[in-house]
Amino acid sequence: MDTKTDLHLHTLVSDGTCTPLEMLEAARQSGLETISFTDHDAIGAYRHWGDLFAAAEAAGLALVSGVELDVEYRGEEIHLLGYGFALEDEALNRRLRLVQGLRRRKVLRQLEDINRFFGRKVVERRKVLLPHRDSLMKPHLVHAMLNQGLFPEYRAAAQWLSANAQVPIHVPKLTIVDAINMIVHAGGEAVLAHPGYIACETEISLDAMLEELVPLGLGGVEVDYPYLGTAEAFADAASEKAMIDRLRGLAQRFKLKATRGSDAHDAEALKKFAERV
Repeated sequence: MDTKTDLHLHTLVSDGTCTPLEMLEAARQSGLETISFTDHDAIGAYRHWGDLFAAAEAAGLALVSGVELDVEYRGEEIHLLGYGFALEDEALNRRLRLVQGLRRRKVLRQLEDINRFFGRKVVERRKVLLPHRDSLMKPHLVHAMLNQGLFPEYRAAAQWLSANAQVPIHVPKLTIVDAINMIVHAGGEAVLAHPGYIACETEISLDAMLEELVPLGLGGVEVDYPYLGTAEAFADAASEKAMIDRLRGLAQRFKLKATRGSDAHDAEALKKFAERV
């Protein structure tokens, strides 16, 4: 696997903290050669900062169009990565506009509920509604509460939000099959994001899942990923390596592209992952 690639990066267009240009510079400094910005249900990274492909080329980087979609498979939320699609594809953009609009309405309603509950401005609209931020998301609210010292860690704040800031706005998820079709019809390739979490946190069989989805157009699996310390199942380096080895074996068995991604939401995480061999 090419260690000079990182095909799973986030920017402030969704829940990252850096602009695409800042992430490009971090990638250049880290010696990467190929990257993709895969913001949640958004492709504004490729639109809001001029010709990003030209900027990447000037930095000595190959840039691949990318997106990360929340999809549904057997009752579970799964993340699907799309690469190399046409940025102007009508069906893809129509779907992204729908999701972004619903996300925005939901988060702003929840923001009001948070401030009302605590009787003060815990979350400021101006700090959430950043220029060029296309996808408003739960992490924007959770991190604001954490910054105010209201909860000891992310999971506790997220659980409180789910229980106390319920709003009647549903953001529908495509089935994974429909999402694969949408990406493929846009000229792209669909890749299963961080499947180690699927294996460890759901009842889904990865083997059976791939047997079902590969004939329907799934093109790859994210194999190299920083699982260590992110879940109970990945408490040490050995457990992380075991999962990556398993995923590499599945990719070979099903003749799928094996990708590499940091899921970095800031420049430091990008640089740290780039140091892995």
